[in-house]
Amino acid sequence: MRIFMRRVFACLSLFFFLVPVTYVRGPVPPPNDSQYLALTPIVFDARNPDRTQEGRLSFLGGWKITSDNDDFGGISSMLALPSDRFLMLSDNGTLVGFTLDESSNRAVRPFIAPLPDGPAKPNELARQNWDAESLLQDPKTGQYWVGYEHQHSIWRYSPSFARKESAHFPKTMQDWPNNGGAEAMLPLSGGRFLVFSESAEYSKGGYQALIFDGDPSEARSKATPFGYQPPEGYMLTDAAMLDENSALMLHRRFTPFEGISAILSIAQLEDFQAEEVATSIAIATLKSPLKVDNMEALAVTKEGDSTIVWIASDDNFNQLQETLLFKFRLLKGKTAQEQPDPQHKNEKAGASPGFSSFETD
Repeated sequence: MRIFMRRVFACLSLFFFLVPVTYVRGPVPPPNDSQYLALTPIVFDARNPDRTQEGRLSFLGGWKITSDNDDFGGISSMLALPSDRFLMLSDNGTLVGFTLDESSNRAVRPFIAPLPDGPAKPNELARQNWDAESLLQDPKTGQYWVGYEHQHSIWRYSPSFARKESAHFPKTMQDWPNNGGAEAMLPLSGGRFLVFSESAEYSKGGYQALIFDGDPSEARSKATPFGYQPPEGYMLTDAAMLDENSALMLHRRFTPFEGISAILSIAQLEDFQAEEVATSIAIATLKSPLKVDNMEALAVTKEGDSTIVWIASDDNFNQLQETLLFKFRLLKGKTAQEQPDPQHKNEKAGASPGFSSFETD
């Protein structure tokens, strides 16, 4: 998807080479390091502003986020922290943080800053190839984990991203496609982790994923493969723990005829079995005429008894796309579209005891 959009943008840029123009090149302006973020409220369905529901998602609010900072954009993952604080991570290794004030549609105490280190020297050209795709935090220790594409690796950072603590380039990830790396991560009990590839095909179906028996940023951790089958035609872009037994899975698709769409689904953690192929059950589809873009970031919070789902988009640093943030309430019960996948391969009788009851840390 990212490659396709860049090619479209490149084709549009050819106009300036094919049409004779006269211009005078002036001095290159210094990079804009503005720390200001602007939030503009958006509606869920411009054709029907009163619409608030899709599947099991009830729309509570949405914002278009903009900044003059040259490094802003490309949001691929995010964390929803206590006190309405958000931390977003860009493809280029840039952190975007702010507190969301919904009453005034303001980003309070915003900051935009690069990661302290990554899988290349921290200069402008190298950082464009970092392609940070996934982000986790341990609320107990304050440590963070980041998954990278291109130079497939998992890095751990100290609290507040003060420094890099460890980095690992797992051998099993090095054959993944350049743009098919660690698209999503999930933490499990006992210090285990799940790491999902976006597009590395799994021999038994779906796409490759790994169960790490320890910290994936450390070389001593052993990785065992399994497969994940997204909804047909879609690619996984992020995942977040829903409760001790299940996770939300975010997927996106782009076609020239239908444009961009996204599917949110629920997966049961017990289905993530070594050497097996897991699936999930769709609970909502976001597509035109609903407001939608390249949805890549997912987070879950609680408000009283309500489960809140946050989804953000990656604009690919493309002026034709937008950085969006949505807030939904997850509705209880099943919808008409929430039917078991016929390809579902979870066989209770054959489940491995060691993977029968995952819990979050």
